[in-house]
Amino acid sequence: MTTDSPCLLAIVEVDKSERVYCAQPGCHHTVYKAIHVVKEGEQLLVLGSTCFEKRYGNLKALGKAQHWGGNGKVLTSEERALLAHNTQALVARFEAEEARLRQEAQLKLQSLREAATRPVPVTRAPTTPLVQWPAAVGSMAPRGVFPWPWMKPGTSVAAFKFQDGSGWVRVQHKDTRQFIVPWPSFDGWDEALPPVVGRPNMEIGGYEVIGPVPVAIAFLRDHAEAEKVTGVWAEVAAVLGNKPNWT
Repeated sequence: MTTDSPCLLAIVEVDKSERVYCAQPGCHHTVYKAIHVVKEGEQLLVLGSTCFEKRYGNLKALGKAQHWGGNGKVLTSEERALLAHNTQALVARFEAEEARLRQEAQLKLQSLREAATRPVPVTRAPTTPLVQWPAAVGSMAPRGVFPWPWMKPGTSVAAFKFQDGSGWVRVQHKDTRQFIVPWPSFDGWDEALPPVVGRPNMEIGGYEVIGPVPVAIAFLRDHAEAEKVTGVWAEVAAVLGNKPNWT
């Protein structure tokens, strides 16, 4: 063992037919799920979860993985070959992909800022509303409509249905902080999204947005197959495709 502190770089998985060997000395098993990529000094180790736990004490010993939020990224056959034969190149690819995502998010944020500064043409407002909304919708989010008691009254939410079936809702806290909350919640939600979205807040049960909100929203939009900004819970449930379990 070196004196340098080990660092968990990523947790990945491969197809069962493309299993890789665990690098723990004395272990001759192959693994395909929860493969832990660890940097130990100048060495990169590819470890199964059992050997990782034995080596470092427990599965949380090294904290959260640096890349992909520790959400078990599924590797392509090409990436699997790098994992087995050139792990350093695979890590470099992860870094490049995440840098590209950050750059794209920043470009989108810049575009949003530029759009906000453009003059808006003044048009004559209609004498009567085009749509007669119910009073509950007009006030956006009446108290008690949404399931989060900490939500700021009178604000809307943004619902995102991901391609993997998970649902996420952007919700504003009473203290003005923004959160990205899984709906419904699920085990491992705190490792499902990358740091560009925010940091997990276990008390709230969602990601607290630390950076610019448009950057987090840009990431959600990139991965969503459906989106809705609304003040009506029924519309949120319709987008996320699940029924609320609260009354």
